[in-house]
Amino acid sequence: MAFLAPALASASALQTASMAFSAFSAVMSIKQGMDTKKAYNAQARQAELEGRVEAVREKERGIQVLANTRRALASVNAIASAGGLEPTIGTPQDIGTFNVLNPGINDFITSKDNEASAIASASAKARDLRYAGKQAMTGALISAGTSLATASTNLAGIGGPGPLMKTGYTDVMGLGVG
Repeated sequence: MAFLAPALASASALQTASMAFSAFSAVMSIKQGMDTKKAYNAQARQAELEGRVEAVREKERGIQVLANTRRALASVNAIASAGGLEPTIGTPQDIGTFNVLNPGINDFITSKDNEASAIASASAKARDLRYAGKQAMTGALISAGTSLATASTNLAGIGGPGPLMKTGYTDVMGLGVG
């Protein structure tokens, strides 16, 4: 911004104040961008934590499914034994396999899928929030630069005669004639 030094040196108090307000506006735009980015990053961390909590919930659900399956299989074996049947062959084994074990394994696999899905979803949400914060900061920098560039252009355009004024002949009153 060294190119503004000559313009600022010959600027009026109003022009200088205008430039100062533009600089202040640029600084505030950058601060707002930084604050917005910080807020988005905090939301991203929160989303990741929520995803981990959900994943732990699903993991606990899977553990509970396995415990329930184990208890149900033990019940099938106990009932078969009490009825005088061999629990590892025939109908008791079919009941244990098809009515208890298969649904239990399917529920456990579903809970593992839900666990992975919760982590992946939270990670994607956090990534999107971080990107939004980056975009907010980029927008703030562009806004600040635009504000300063506009103020600089306005300041450079205000003032004395432009470089294209003809000099040379003057009339009796000292006014330039072409």
